[in-house]
Amino acid sequence: MNTYIKKLSYLFLSLTLLFVACDAEESLTITSPDPAFVLNTPGISNVYLNFALPDNPAFTITWKDEINSNASYSVEMATDNAFTNPVRLGETTKSSFSMTVDEFNKAINDTGVDEFLDIAIYLRVKTESQITNTILLLVTTYPVNAQSFNGIENGDKFVLSLDQNDDVALVLDWEDPILDASISIDVNYTIEAAAPNTDFANPVEVGSVLNTNTLSLTHSKLNSIALQTGIAVDASGDVALRITSSITDAASGTKLERISEVITINVTTYLTVLDLSTTWGIVGSATTNGWNGPDMPMFKTAEDGVLVAYVTLASGEWKFRENNDWSNNLGSGGSTDDVASNGGNFTTDEGAFKITLNLNNNTYSKEEFSLGIVGGAYNNWGASPDFMLEYDQYSDVFRGIVTLIDGEMKFRLNNSWDVDWGDNGADGTLDGGGANIVVTEGIYIATVDMNDLTYTLEPIDNVWGLVGGAYNDWGNTPDAQFKRDWSKPFNDIWILNNVTLTDGEFKFRANNAWDVDYGDNGADGTLERGGANIVTTAGTYSFVLDFSDPANPTYTKK
Repeated sequence: MNTYIKKLSYLFLSLTLLFVACDAEESLTITSPDPAFVLNTPGISNVYLNFALPDNPAFTITWKDEINSNASYSVEMATDNAFTNPVRLGETTKSSFSMTVDEFNKAINDTGVDEFLDIAIYLRVKTESQITNTILLLVTTYPVNAQSFNGIENGDKFVLSLDQNDDVALVLDWEDPILDASISIDVNYTIEAAAPNTDFANPVEVGSVLNTNTLSLTHSKLNSIALQTGIAVDASGDVALRITSSITDAASGTKLERISEVITINVTTYLTVLDLSTTWGIVGSATTNGWNGPDMPMFKTAEDGVLVAYVTLASGEWKFRENNDWSNNLGSGGSTDDVASNGGNFTTDEGAFKITLNLNNNTYSKEEFSLGIVGGAYNNWGASPDFMLEYDQYSDVFRGIVTLIDGEMKFRLNNSWDVDWGDNGADGTLDGGGANIVVTEGIYIATVDMNDLTYTLEPIDNVWGLVGGAYNDWGNTPDAQFKRDWSKPFNDIWILNNVTLTDGEFKFRANNAWDVDYGDNGADGTLERGGANIVTTAGTYSFVLDFSDPANPTYTKK
């Protein structure tokens, strides 16, 4: 009986499952997902474009396409999500796309973007009939477009004047969006000048600035630039200007350089060399060249007919004469300060003097005068003679090239503390009895203008000398020292007059040391660093060294 009941239960259960299974089969609909054309979200959404690695991939995107077969894909970018102005980046038949740093950066810059941090760039992929979703990249670019001049145009004219020597003649400024960026980078700008149509083969550096977009040029500076590009004195000519910029990658040292378009301006120059020379001089046994001359020169002053000479005399006699000739000479007159034609000889003790001749009233004066540098930075405050500055007739200032050590210094007259000058405000203006001037070790061109009591200390690297078996047995005694040619203030020219050589060889070197020396490999007057010894025969010679073009220095010997 129990067995029969169990069998009936199994039967009812089987029928129930059968009916349920039939109902389920009639109501169940099985669907497949729609075919997809989807741009995958990249793992990195922040992209830094490094100009030091231009060929590295900037990004790689991939997509899934279950709709199109054998499709050609166009990859687009835009600066807004609506793709108002889409830019096509490239075409591919693959399901992935890459661009290099340089390519992607240029494409972004071509859209007119002038920001350089977190620029929103939207990407999508298209076929003829389908478009993927959009993905977003935040991109840091680097500048491609160069800076541009602002406020100056081709053909602008600048007439320069000695009367406005220190006034501003031209303010150069330029536009560069990189300066407005909030990224921490340094941008170095160098303004260059050159003769037009030379492709800046021999550029003249106008000036350099860091992280700013303006540079002021005085009449003096612009005049100097124009003369160096080849414009004659007191003449008009064109000067080409351009701006170069550089950004340095800290990790690799790679430089990103950009060069602006060229602007050409017209400049009228002026004569900066005063040329205060006269026909008069001082002659005599007390002078360097004795009674036969050449005479020690005299120079013009601000007053017509009043001449001056700064001379070092030995004990002896002297007179004034014109044109190194005795046909017109002046000696002592009837009174102490008078001069007379063919008058008697003047007498003097040894010393450095300022001698003034007044041709308007036939009088003269002679006073002790030497302007020197004294201090712990030079001679231990007078333990040895002061460094004497020489009068520069071409600029009406006193100059000298002096080697100083770390310390302090002052200027004073006649190796004495009766008259001295310091600088109370460290502003380049001399004050009688003023504060000591602090200097660091180095070689300087010291310049003092006694007209307005101003001074400058311009550091330089080298003072040139002649060394060799023909002169000082290759350095057993000091080299024959060159002097700067102040008549050519815009050129690095050095002169050495009347040096006596023996048969032998010589070279030119800097600072009485062998760190920097020049010889002449081809005996052609062009100097080479560390070049061959220069052969000479015995005689007295004068030399000119020209380092105006550092890449091609030259010398002459006569």
